[in-house]
Amino acid sequence: MSLITSYVEDSATRKTLHLSIPAEDVTAATEEMARRLARDVRLPGFRPGKVPVDLVKKRFAEEIRGEVLEHLVGDAVEEAVAEKGLAPIGRPKVEDVKFEAGEPLSFRVELEVRPAVTPADYRGLKVPTDPTEPSPEEVEKVLERIREGHAAYDPVEGRPAADGDFALIDIEGTFPGGDGKDFRREKVLVEIGGAETLPELSANLRNAEVGVRTTFQKDYPADAPDADFAGKTVLYTVELHALKARVLPPLDDELARQALTPREGEPPEGADLAMLRGRVLDSLKHDKEHALREKRRRAVLDGLLALHEVEAPETMVQAEVDGSLKEYARFLARQGVDLKEAGIDWKKLREEARPAATRRVKEYLLLDAVGDAEKIAVTDTEVDGELRRRARSTGTPFSELKGALAKSGGLDGVREELRIEKVIEFLLQEAAPASLS
Repeated sequence: MSLITSYVEDSATRKTLHLSIPAEDVTAATEEMARRLARDVRLPGFRPGKVPVDLVKKRFAEEIRGEVLEHLVGDAVEEAVAEKGLAPIGRPKVEDVKFEAGEPLSFRVELEVRPAVTPADYRGLKVPTDPTEPSPEEVEKVLERIREGHAAYDPVEGRPAADGDFALIDIEGTFPGGDGKDFRREKVLVEIGGAETLPELSANLRNAEVGVRTTFQKDYPADAPDADFAGKTVLYTVELHALKARVLPPLDDELARQALTPREGEPPEGADLAMLRGRVLDSLKHDKEHALREKRRRAVLDGLLALHEVEAPETMVQAEVDGSLKEYARFLARQGVDLKEAGIDWKKLREEARPAATRRVKEYLLLDAVGDAEKIAVTDTEVDGELRRRARSTGTPFSELKGALAKSGGLDGVREELRIEKVIEFLLQEAAPASLS
């Protein structure tokens, strides 16, 4: 029925077709639609099914035109897409429609498709082999933090504040430019000269006496890490209530028992410094192994992207951005944030989310292509295993979770997630070691 008058590959993901449907096909479709309507329409003075077709064509010209257009265009696009072997993503865009009585029906179709990806050289990708055994220095650093967490704070009297002292203060901040929300914090403990303390705050507390009240101004740069302060001026007012000296406990069995004791319960049997060191060592090793897994995974994906030029379809990128913003909105809602009152610049967030979303789409296209090339699949048993794991973690009965996913069409998504993970594991097994810092 359809006739492709031109076909343009605008890019790897965008195609344009010009279609023309012969006038006789348009006329036949119009007549058929009018006859159908004549059988169903009810008009005064006519028995059901006996309304003259010519009268129907006059009375319902616009309705018939709309139905014919929708029917012919839909069928023509489907036929043309099949003829060209295309798999559109999203809804094709139909424009420049020319539809006149007795004339061919012509229009332009713009559609987006997944790019053809032929993966190559994906075996032997370089991945790091960093050691995961913690060093003695790393263990000691954690133990020192444990000492700090169990420190006592003794009063300092008879002298002004000095570096290393801990100051108990009230602090409030106002925004002279009216571009921020004023705040006040009471009984805050800060270390004078400490790495986590504002240098300006330390400077105003240094050599100060208890009871002093001081004011200072800080101009934050536009690239300050905290968006609430970036590019703004804050006027701080600080009142010093007390000075304290931190006294660290000795690193011994008693400290170990305290550190190993849960909030509500007793210390484990045999709790001592050796056990604490062992726990710290195991925790550090676990963290290093997890970090290395993520580093190796990132190296595989970086390697794939470096070897292949892949265009990310806009429809897939937008869907990925939508998904990330919805997840962020759900996170904020769980934190009790009123999304309507929060003043969130969603347009800006969309722009910021786009680069990462584009990368994820490219990664998926490449991993999917490798999976096809290696015929990597996921069995029903593997899907059920993943669902049982999720059911245990959420406290949901397995049958209930599986039924809900089956009803919503989510089982295919679970299967695809597992398949992509299997592809990554395959690439890691085929990777070559490289020492990356």
